[in-house]
Amino acid sequence: MPTSTQPSLFGISRSNRNFADPYYWGKNQFNSAFPVALACYMRSLDMPLNYVKFKDAMHTAVGELAVSEFFGSSEPNEKLHFSFETRFDHFRSFVHDELPAIDLVVGVGDPVQQLRPIEVKLTTLPDNTTEACTQDKYGAELVIRSATTRYMALSMAQAVDTERNRVREIFEPVCARIRNWDSKAEMVSILGKAVSALELFLTEFKHLQSPLLMQPIWKTVGKSPVLADNCLDIFVWSDFALTHLFLDSARNPRDVQSISRYGRAALRLTRFLYERSKSDKVFQAPIYDGMTFDTQNDKEFAISGTRSRELMACPRLIKPTITKDEIKNIILGGGQKLLSPERRVEVDFSDSIRAYLNYA
Repeated sequence: MPTSTQPSLFGISRSNRNFADPYYWGKNQFNSAFPVALACYMRSLDMPLNYVKFKDAMHTAVGELAVSEFFGSSEPNEKLHFSFETRFDHFRSFVHDELPAIDLVVGVGDPVQQLRPIEVKLTTLPDNTTEACTQDKYGAELVIRSATTRYMALSMAQAVDTERNRVREIFEPVCARIRNWDSKAEMVSILGKAVSALELFLTEFKHLQSPLLMQPIWKTVGKSPVLADNCLDIFVWSDFALTHLFLDSARNPRDVQSISRYGRAALRLTRFLYERSKSDKVFQAPIYDGMTFDTQNDKEFAISGTRSRELMACPRLIKPTITKDEIKNIILGGGQKLLSPERRVEVDFSDSIRAYLNYA
């Protein structure tokens, strides 16, 4: 394994972040960069990632995905460019308004040719809802932000770009007569039909799904900060599989007279796909800044570990493949000494790593 005399992360040679600078070990930096280094490290070992795909309206399928396929290139790590908090320029052609940045865009070459947009969601195992369970019942909480669901919709739009007539046929019976997408009463009346249309769309085009969200898990001994012996792994969600995070709750709402965050996510995706089927470009703002239904836009939604474990179930969720002894091969040059996170999940993760590396 390579060594470094200055702080760095494995595999990240070309980037818009310089990890010799302490700034990039701070707030909202390390939590997206470390997972990339972990993926590069697993790639060097020819170790595939766990891949969560859409199987049918009720189930996911968990298989394997080569890191090279995930990154979109067989070029070695040192030739890839990792651009954090960057817009994926190809998707600009799908929208009229400003395209938000995504956590990571992988590119290659000079000048850089963008290959793949990736959302990164670092999670801990177990979460508060599963910490009292046996290890085979552990799960991780997932908090999904608006940028994730926007890129999910854009990724789907790209996948079905040549099938827009069929997409319109699927959604038009539900959407054509809608007078006001911001009307809670009107949306309540069509939510069930919108979910059914989405399920038909997803089932019919699931062969076109592609990787979008990278979810590294780090496992501790219960809810203590002590790292489990096998503590790290990566799950990748396809764009289509991400719908399972909200469709079940949207299909079976607790309150049939209101729109939950899950129902809102389903309605927003329905509207985006329908409008994209009719036009080359879509206005995002009325969909993702509007359609609030008396719910804040601070996040799209969250699911607990009791639900996520059902969707991610596989042997490597119980026993992650990377051991704590391997962390020293990923964080190089004493980088752990520069960690200065602020968010709770980052603080817990950083404290676990610092404690182990300093002790080791």
